[in-house]
Amino acid sequence: MREQLKLLEELQRHDAKIQELEGAKRAIPAQLENMRGDLMRVEELLGRECGELQETEKWRSDKESEMRDEETQLSKAKAKLGQVKTSKEYMATQRELETTRKMAAEAETKLLSVMQASEQARSRIAEHEAELDKLRTHVTTEEQEAQGRIATIDAELEKLKAERDDAAKAVRADVMKKYSAIRMRRGLAVVPVRNATCSGCNMNIPPQLFNTLQRGDSIELCPSCHRIVYWDKLMENPDGKPVEVAQESSSQ
Repeated sequence: MREQLKLLEELQRHDAKIQELEGAKRAIPAQLENMRGDLMRVEELLGRECGELQETEKWRSDKESEMRDEETQLSKAKAKLGQVKTSKEYMATQRELETTRKMAAEAETKLLSVMQASEQARSRIAEHEAELDKLRTHVTTEEQEAQGRIATIDAELEKLKAERDDAAKAVRADVMKKYSAIRMRRGLAVVPVRNATCSGCNMNIPPQLFNTLQRGDSIELCPSCHRIVYWDKLMENPDGKPVEVAQESSSQ
């Protein structure tokens, strides 16, 4: 039975490693998807910034056109001022001229502010475009390297599964059935008992069961966690005898 327990331990090591590698393989597409999501968000951000800049530039162009019209109106108002004949007409024309000047000055101030904002926006867009190019390159590199990592994992999985199948063939059918059922429920199916304590659930093993485990002639389950348990020292002697029994035999 000691040999069966050794096979179960080997089987469990292979199953754990296979599970680990399969998890790592599943994580690769998820990681790539996260990076693609980041790339898409940066592209969307850049698209919004470019759209806002286009709207600002259109507003700027419209305002420049309006300012040219106001300059024309200002020139006309100045020309009209020189042609007035009465003081009443002069005062009215003067007020019109001052109003036009004030509107032109306000428009110019606002236009300068928008021009500065546009320059800052173009600078940000240039930075984000450079960052986006780097991110695209990084994602492309990761996608290419991911294929290599997956191929490496697949090769290792193929080897491990073959070794696992070889170990499984040597396990008795009834023992294998019990191991598989426990592993599905518990994950860890085979655990040692150290100092009369199950290492799977840290509960004490009943004395009678502990005596049975020391003999090592049957497959036993922990009454608390229902995992397959064995006495840890049972694996320490090549002849399969417990340490104490081996010492007694050598002293006789």
